[in-house]
Amino acid sequence: MVLYLVAAIALLSGCGTNRLSKYPIFNSTALYETRVSPKALGTDVWLAPLPSDTARPVTVDWIVEIVRIGGEILTEAEASRKLQEALVPEELAAAAGRGFQQAAERYLRLSPVRSLEQEPPFLVETTLEEYTLVSSAFGLSARVAVRSRILHRSSAEVVWEQSKTATIPLQRTTAAGLIPGAATVASVLNAARLLSLSTDEIRRVLEHAAQRAGEELGDHLRKDVAKLPRRGA
Repeated sequence: MVLYLVAAIALLSGCGTNRLSKYPIFNSTALYETRVSPKALGTDVWLAPLPSDTARPVTVDWIVEIVRIGGEILTEAEASRKLQEALVPEELAAAAGRGFQQAAERYLRLSPVRSLEQEPPFLVETTLEEYTLVSSAFGLSARVAVRSRILHRSSAEVVWEQSKTATIPLQRTTAAGLIPGAATVASVLNAARLLSLSTDEIRRVLEHAAQRAGEELGDHLRKDVAKLPRRGA
């Protein structure tokens, strides 16, 4: 069976809130937090039919399918152990949060604090809502859904909120230096190559995909900031 990519990089945005102009948020401080939705980690791999086939993509057990695509490199039990150890929800959420935090610090100058004891006027919450592996003839992708919101503590009101879903080919989520002997990032295109990495290396690849999703959400924040009236440098 020939498998095709379900979609190239798909970026879908949800309805959001933008009240940035109504709060003294620039050059302020915030406590940054990350959370994981109970249903964040997907248990399926999406398999797309041939382009000429009108049937919808189907789902299969993702561990079994990845092992099948990867060949005889690992047994099902070994692959399951590696991937389950690499998929750490809290670390994936933290990676997504880092991606969004970079934008909040850069465009809002919203400096982080360590705890609520420092009395930050704002809270920034980033939630990992979905992390699903997508398999195709061209390799593996991560479908990552992230939601971030900025809260004004004293009023408990939402200042800014937005969500984004990104389907990111895993070969785009790492650097060649992470993989011994790899000449280019294209070395991570397929399941066999991914499964040949150590658990720590797989974790870094998957976390980088989550961070990319957070960065995409941060770019939405940048666009909203750019729409505000001109401010002094």
